[in-house]
Amino acid sequence: MKSLQMAALMATLLLSTTVLADDDCTDPVADWQPQENLRQLMIDNGWEVKRIKVDDGCYEVKGFDQDGHRVEAKFSPVTLEILELEVKFRGSGNRSGYLKKHRWQQKSGENIKSEDKNSQKRPKVNIQ
Repeated sequence: MKSLQMAALMATLLLSTTVLADDDCTDPVADWQPQENLRQLMIDNGWEVKRIKVDDGCYEVKGFDQDGHRVEAKFSPVTLEILELEVKFRGSGNRSGYLKKHRWQQKSGENIKSEDKNSQKRPKVNIQ
């Protein structure tokens, strides 16, 4: 009985490790855009950037959005595509802006992130 429980535990741990690994960015460092490009993109979109760091091979941004809500987002370091977004609303802030489709753009007009109906890779969003 114990060996069956141990096998089930090991299978669960292996599966959960595989799922967690999918959140990592695996792009070669030579292809990464500078963090300053991401910082400027966020400032252009009204964010106050407190910190940009590398986490699991992705850029992680912490700061505040244009309405003063605390945000944490994960971006691809190559495309600067938003992969994951967490927003902590203060008070009874307006959440409707985060439910609309967004198109992130750099000043040059290059599309960074656009919603594509055929895309299998959608950003994760956690709104609190």
